[in-house]
Amino acid sequence: MASTRAPDIREWLTGRIGAGVRLGLSTCAEMLERIGHPERAFPCIHVAGTNGKGSLCAHLSSMGSRNGHLIGLFTSPHLVTVEERARIDGRPVEPDQFDRYLEEVRQASLIEPAIHPTYFEATFLASLLAFAHAGVDRAVIETGLGGRLDATRLVEADLCAITTISRDHTELLGDDLGQIAAEKAGIHREGVPLLCLHHDDASVRDAIEGAAGADVDWCHTVCDDAQGVARELASTIAERLGWFEQETDVKWAGRTKDSFDWYAEVDCRISAAHNEESLSHDLRAMDDQRYVLLLGMTQRHDLPSTMSAFEGASNCVRAVVTEVHGGRKPTASPQEITRELVGLGHSEVEVSPDPLTAMDKAVGHAVELDCVVYVTGSVYLVGELLGELVRREGLDLWDTLTIHPPGTRTEG
Repeated sequence: MASTRAPDIREWLTGRIGAGVRLGLSTCAEMLERIGHPERAFPCIHVAGTNGKGSLCAHLSSMGSRNGHLIGLFTSPHLVTVEERARIDGRPVEPDQFDRYLEEVRQASLIEPAIHPTYFEATFLASLLAFAHAGVDRAVIETGLGGRLDATRLVEADLCAITTISRDHTELLGDDLGQIAAEKAGIHREGVPLLCLHHDDASVRDAIEGAAGADVDWCHTVCDDAQGVARELASTIAERLGWFEQETDVKWAGRTKDSFDWYAEVDCRISAAHNEESLSHDLRAMDDQRYVLLLGMTQRHDLPSTMSAFEGASNCVRAVVTEVHGGRKPTASPQEITRELVGLGHSEVEVSPDPLTAMDKAVGHAVELDCVVYVTGSVYLVGELLGELVRREGLDLWDTLTIHPPGTRTEG
């Protein structure tokens, strides 16, 4: 394969954003052939679902590490830097390594007939190369969108899992829960166990059982906290794999409830929740605690239904609405979000387009009103604030983005 390096491989990757979203396996199937099938170098756990799939993947990485396995972890989107999509033993791969694998993908795409992978496909392929070169014992792979036609469907999975099923990406997956469930159940491989969180909707259960038959195993959890549910499901999967150590120590900004010290003595709760199910779960967990809301979202056709989670949130004493930067979708208009909030009964709402300024305002209001700050609506909002906090505090970004302690197994 040619070894000529692009002047700026990151510029090439950024250009892939324009390729949009592509549902289908043909592009990545051909690309995997061209780069030597790195996905065949290790077995995978393949995870789909509407919410909680990233958290499940993180807990599985931690459990595998504590069992002495070197685990590759692919998730998306990233918070601060693209290398987060490819973690080995909980830590993002180094930039120069990721560049090298991206360049290998780029060179493969130029072989005639040329292929134009999407941003997601390029990062997925580069991550598989990183895992193969590191000699991981196993990879944990999070689907990007749906399951049946998601590029991650091409990995060699010996166990699959589905977390929650609810309405999200309905413009691509459909409005009907049964239809959405069938798309996500498309990660199933015949004869491979498919462990699923139990769903109360019969149409969801019927769709998944229709796709996977006797391979389906419904899992009931006791905990109602999202991270607790992820730990319980991860423990069930660990038992299937013969892993004995089932404790996890996961720290993942926007998902786990770690402190976020912007400034002053204010409790800031920062969440990557972005759809009705995950927002409703967060708000139930606030337990009537008074808070200032900082909200920013990307454009979505189902904004009113997503925003409905904030109806009746009487403990929200003030809201600051901002813009979201990053990702393939532009920001939702702060004015449109404001109109939705006002229509839902929120009277104290202000617009502050710059996220960092908006965060400062939200914290200032919380100091004045003696309450907490709740930041939510987009993973990109979480990422921008986290990146600023790292810069402000002089923290090591890679240490901050490492989601669990290292195991005893090293690369190679």
